[in-house]
Amino acid sequence: MKNLQSMWISNGPVESEDAAHLAVVNPANEELIACVPQGCAADADRAVEAARRAFAGWSALSPVDRRLALRVAANNMQVHADTIARTLTLENGKPIGQAMTEVGICVDMALAFGELAVHLRGGTQGSRLGDLVFQCQEPRGVVACIVPWNWPLVAGLEGVLPALAVGNVVVMKPSEKTPLSTRFMVEQCFGHFPPGVLNVLLGSGPGSGEPLVRHPDVDAVVFIGSEATGRRIGRICGEALKKCILELGGKDPMIIDETADLQRAARLAAESAYGNAGQNCTATERVYVARTIFDEFVAVLCEQARGLKVGDGMLADTQMGPIVDTLQLAKLERQIADARERGAEVVWGGRRLLRKGYFLEPAVLTDISADMLMMREETFGPLAPVIPFDDFDEAISLANASTYGLSAIVCTASAVRAMKALQTLDAGMIKINTLRGKAPGATSEPRKASGLGHGYGIEVMQELTRQKSVHWRAEL
Repeated sequence: MKNLQSMWISNGPVESEDAAHLAVVNPANEELIACVPQGCAADADRAVEAARRAFAGWSALSPVDRRLALRVAANNMQVHADTIARTLTLENGKPIGQAMTEVGICVDMALAFGELAVHLRGGTQGSRLGDLVFQCQEPRGVVACIVPWNWPLVAGLEGVLPALAVGNVVVMKPSEKTPLSTRFMVEQCFGHFPPGVLNVLLGSGPGSGEPLVRHPDVDAVVFIGSEATGRRIGRICGEALKKCILELGGKDPMIIDETADLQRAARLAAESAYGNAGQNCTATERVYVARTIFDEFVAVLCEQARGLKVGDGMLADTQMGPIVDTLQLAKLERQIADARERGAEVVWGGRRLLRKGYFLEPAVLTDISADMLMMREETFGPLAPVIPFDDFDEAISLANASTYGLSAIVCTASAVRAMKALQTLDAGMIKINTLRGKAPGATSEPRKASGLGHGYGIEVMQELTRQKSVHWRAEL
C-alpha cells in the first residue's frame, strides 16, 4: 500500500486499530498520494489517554516556558517550510506560493500566542480592607481540535496554539482530505514538546472524529468546518455540558457603492471570491453593486476572472488551483446548473476544464434571484454572483438576508456609509475597503449559523481556560 500514514501519539508513530484506510488524492491530477487509517474509537481512546497523562506536567509549566516551546516550534516551521508547503499543495491543490504564505502565518501565530499567554491576566474586584477578591484562569484539560481541509495548517493551529499556550493538551484530528501536511508539521516542528502534549489522530469524521468529540476525558472541542457537522458537534457537547467553539459556514456579502474605486473594488472582489479557488470560510459569495456602476463593474470583474492562470499549484505561474475533490466540484456544478435553470446568466467561466484534475473556471454570474441554490447554500468555490442595488439601505438589507453571519466587506469612499455598515451589518467581522479581517492578537465572533464562541486572540485563550473566582479574607 502506497505510503500508509500512522497516527502521531506521545511523540511517536502509532498504527491504527482499524485496518481500513482512506485515499489521499492530489486534486491537480487525481493521483494517489498516500493512504490514512479510517480511524476508530480505540484510536481516539489512545490519543486522549496520552494527552491526559501529559496534562499535569504541561499545565504546571510557567507561561514563559510554554512560550519558549512555541518559539522553538516556530523556528522549526521556518526550517521545514518548503516541505510543509509542498505537501500542502499536493493534497490541497492551492498554489505553492499561497501554501508558503500559510506556513508563514503559522509561524507568526506560534510566536503571537506564546507572547499573549505570558501577558494573560485575571481580574480583581474592589473589596473591603482585609479581603481580596480575584479570578484565576486554569487550563480546561484535553482539547480536541477538528480541522478543515481548506486551510489545514492555519485553521488547525488557530485552535491548537492558544490551547497549548494556556496549558491545555491537544488531540488534533485533521481532515482525511488533507492530513499529510499536518501530520508532517507536528512530527517535525513539535517533537520537542513533552510526549502526549500534542497528538494527531487520523481518519474520517465518523471513524475517529465523533468518538474523539464524545470521549468523556475530552474537556473542550474546537471545530472549524461545515454547519451540519458543527451543529452535530454542538449537540454532542451540549448533552455532555462540554465547552465547544465552532466556526462554521459563511455566505459572505461584499457591498460596492458608486463612490468606490471601481478597478480596486473589482480586484478585491476577484481575490476574495477566487482566492484558494473560493474555498475560504470568509470568501465573498454574494457581490452587491450599485446599479449606476453595475455593468462596468461586471465587465472589469470578468477581466479579472479571465486573467487568472488556473492550473497545478506546483507550477510557479499558477494563480488558482483545483477544487479539492470531485464531490465539491459536483456541488459547484449543481449550483451553476440550478442558477441557469432559474434565469441566471453565466457571463464568464463556470466550465470544468477538460483535463485531469478537478479544475473549474472562475465564474461571474448575473440575473440572480434569492431562490437560487448559490444564494441559499454555502458555495465554497470560485463563483461570484453579482446583484445590483439602488440605495445603500437596500444593500445592507440584502447583505443581512442570510442565515450566516461570518464576515462582510464594504467598498466605499464615504465614511458615513462605512460607519453605517459596521453598525448595521449582522456579521462578526466587518472589513472596509480590504480583505483582511484581523491583525495579530485580534479576535472575532461569528453570528447566526456561522458559529459559536470567539476565534483568535486573547478571547479564544480565555475561552480555553476555566475561571476560578477567589474570595480571601485574611483573618477568620
